[in-house]
Amino acid sequence: MPKPITLALAALLLPAAGLALPAVVGAAAPNQVIKQRHHNFEAMGRAMKGTFDEFKRPAPSIAVIQAHANVLADAALKVKGHFPKGSGPESRVKTEALPAIWERPADFAAAADRLVGATRGLQTASATGDLAAIQKAAGAVGGSCKNCHDSFRKAKA
Repeated sequence: MPKPITLALAALLLPAAGLALPAVVGAAAPNQVIKQRHHNFEAMGRAMKGTFDEFKRPAPSIAVIQAHANVLADAALKVKGHFPKGSGPESRVKTEALPAIWERPADFAAAADRLVGATRGLQTASATGDLAAIQKAAGAVGGSCKNCHDSFRKAKA
């Protein structure tokens, strides 16, 4: 094809390609969303484990617990946004999320809100330095996690 015709075709097609691009860029692929939420939950798991490991030490570090509480609270705020339509089992991407998340969105949102509240409670308790209050608040976070796992996550085999 002669160079002027190639350039003319490119000039005609380029604007059309530009119109299609935002739709592709704006919508995250399900595998990306699932990967992001997996990383968020892994961060929460590490923070929970770190918190409970700290309780086992002869002299638990309140600063370490506070750092874990901050990770938990930040991650909890992201939970609701990590489950857009199309990122469940129908995406054909491996996920432990149950369809109940999308079938009962109000219940899932309430569970996510309870998690946010529990993690904020842990932050507040850890700021006091009162180990008994911190342990009680950490137990509430664990209970909130368990509630969601029982209702919205596939059981581990």
